[in-house]
Amino acid sequence: MHLDGNHDPSQRPSSEWRFHRDILKARPEVQAIVHTHPPYSTMLAIMGMEIPPVHYMVAVAGGDTIRCAPYATFGTQELSEHAVKALEGRLACLLEHHGMIAVGTSLSKAMWLAVEVETLARQYHGCLQIGTPPLLSKEEIEKVRLRMAGYGYAEE
Repeated sequence: MHLDGNHDPSQRPSSEWRFHRDILKARPEVQAIVHTHPPYSTMLAIMGMEIPPVHYMVAVAGGDTIRCAPYATFGTQELSEHAVKALEGRLACLLEHHGMIAVGTSLSKAMWLAVEVETLARQYHGCLQIGTPPLLSKEEIEKVRLRMAGYGYAEE
């Protein structure tokens, strides 16, 4: 599918083509988008919860939280707008009552981040079973984010 919405009539694009297109248009550095519905990220998304800074690896998603975009019906322009906004200054977000999006400069990097976000979601979910987890400060996450520039999946 082209960014103008045209596609081969013999092939049908994903129902979520709008947010793929709109993220790519809004973020020229993004070359790949992974959209998935993994169990822990989706459980938090169903609850409308973001992932707070419970672990320093939250920083690899670009900020001090992994936001949860408000709910909108799948495949709609409204959902696309919510996703683009939730991804401002970030590389990943949850979608309320839906799933997760991770972006990257390559498919490998976006996929690595999607797995990392699911790991963080599982850790946060586990912490919530014990009690209210202590959080790292915004300042600490920013320090980690700067220190980790280039950290993560390294392509060969």
